Amino acid sequence: MKRFAVWGFVVMGLATAPLAVSQDWIALQDGKTLAGWKAAERPESWVVEDGAFVSHGERAHLFYVGKVAKHNFKNFEFSADVMTSPGANSGIYAHTRWQGPGWPEAGYELQVINSNPPAEKMNGYIEHKMTGSVYAVRNSWQAPVADNVWFNYRIRVVGKTIQTFINDKLICEYAEGPTPFRPDDKKGRLLGSGTFALQAHDPGSIVKYRNMKVRLLANDAAPPAGLVPLADRELDQLITQASNDNIPLIDLGLSAPDGGPTEEFMRQARRYGMLPLRMQELPQMSSSIAVLVDRDRGPDVELLKSLKAKGYRVAFSSGGATSFDEAQLKRRLLAIRDAGLSWQDFWVPGKP
Repeated sequence: MKRFAVWGFVVMGLATAPLAVSQDWIALQDGKTLAGWKAAERPESWVVEDGAFVSHGERAHLFYVGKVAKHNFKNFEFSADVMTSPGANSGIYAHTRWQGPGWPEAGYELQVINSNPPAEKMNGYIEHKMTGSVYAVRNSWQAPVADNVWFNYRIRVVGKTIQTFINDKLICEYAEGPTPFRPDDKKGRLLGSGTFALQAHDPGSIVKYRNMKVRLLANDAAPPAGLVPLADRELDQLITQASNDNIPLIDLGLSAPDGGPTEEFMRQARRYGMLPLRMQELPQMSSSIAVLVDRDRGPDVELLKSLKAKGYRVAFSSGGATSFDEAQLKRRLLAIRDAGLSWQDFWVPGKP
């Protein structure tokens, strides 16, 4: 085994919102039926078992259409207990709206997946946008919890900011700028107001949701201190595009200053899509992995193309840096783009 201190970074107009504010949690399910929720297609993909909503079939999104806030939420905290089965994929949508068949076009998906199904079942695809990810905007490449255990999933939206918490640990967060970049198939991924939806992804994805509840926050509630949009719109676009493309950039040479990660270090990490996930031990790297140190200058595009052509998988290192360098991150992302690297060209600890 080789020891590393690894800091993985993942590169990573609706109706008027309600005025009512509640300091208390309000239940969104009765523990017995699907009352207040409605599937836009294939209602048979959702059942209630032991008080939990259970997905167990073909794609079907279950929308909240109940009375709380007239199913139109702006600033809020949402909480649910969730359990995934091995290889199961799902998601919780916020600020979305009712629509017919298909994947919801409006609002953000907050990812639910803690392990990948066998690659042969997915035509070789391996998901790197794991539980807690602000899907395709700011991702976490490593699942924060295991399958077959209940965990708490909390989502907080205030103004143009969104945060995800797993068992009260802040996983991902994002501040939406005035003109955020979105890929062509995700133009509706914007904050405004809307309802919630749960995703039944496929017949092999059994996911359970219970104790769903919401706490309404004031329309003028203050967003988290320091959570602001990136000033460099091109950098934000590069991070978002890489996140959308399932690219899990992992830095083998970026670590917190002595004494461990400070609150400011963590905040900056999430700001740049570089959520640190410290790992004390990693598997032995194979000879087919190329580690590139790019602390002082951007990666060589032609070298990256050559490594890709020869079947190498790539990992990057900041060479022992203890702070985040926005210019360096931008150079790296530009080189990845210009070399045409895909998610398959990166080494990810613990994954094939």
